Amino acid sequence: MQDSLNSMKTTVGELEGRVGSNQDELSRLETRIKQLEKQNSYLAEKVEDAENRSRASNIRLLRVPEGSEGRDMIGFAGQLLIQLFGQDKLPSPLVIERAHRSPGTPNPNPKTAPRPILVRFLHFQDKLNILRLSRDKKELLFNGNRVHIYPDFSAGLMEKRRLFTTVKKKLRDLDIEYAMQYPATLRVHVEGKKLFFPTFADVEQIFLLFLFFISGNTHFHLVVIST
Repeated sequence: MQDSLNSMKTTVGELEGRVGSNQDELSRLETRIKQLEKQNSYLAEKVEDAENRSRASNIRLLRVPEGSEGRDMIGFAGQLLIQLFGQDKLPSPLVIERAHRSPGTPNPNPKTAPRPILVRFLHFQDKLNILRLSRDKKELLFNGNRVHIYPDFSAGLMEKRRLFTTVKKKLRDLDIEYAMQYPATLRVHVEGKKLFFPTFADVEQIFLLFLFFISGNTHFHLVVIST
């Protein structure tokens, strides 16, 4: 009987040891998984950053009717920009390396919006100048169609910036000056101060500003600046 009990104790001890060993191994695996997830996130950010840097001299033209470009997209893009802003605003010839619609195949449904036109400039400064002119003019018309010009970003970065859309509309409605900084930081100007909101979660603080403005108290004292 005693031998049987001793044998059972030995077996239980061995099982406990195996369980403990398995738990240690599980803990090591969990640690390794977290490390791999962190590395994967880091690499994904690097890839996205590299993609956006490769687009640094690009712009997107939206709402330009399909077929307007004919067979010469590069020539059309240059003439379109001159038509939108005037030759006096673009005294130096724009050197366009590439221009095409994206995606390459048009949607057969005529009711869909025209595909964006991607334009790549040889000189980064030309891209900045076009974006500045676009902001200053505000409304851009081509053959009666209102077109829009934006920087060209990766899909991931565009989604991050898109999160701020509703807030930016409210800021415009309240006539509050703002700007989007690269990669996806909202900069707001109030009372001579600059507030920076690097993530969408930080934007919640903006609604405190809305409450002050909506209540008619347009001369309030800011005590918190998000950086």
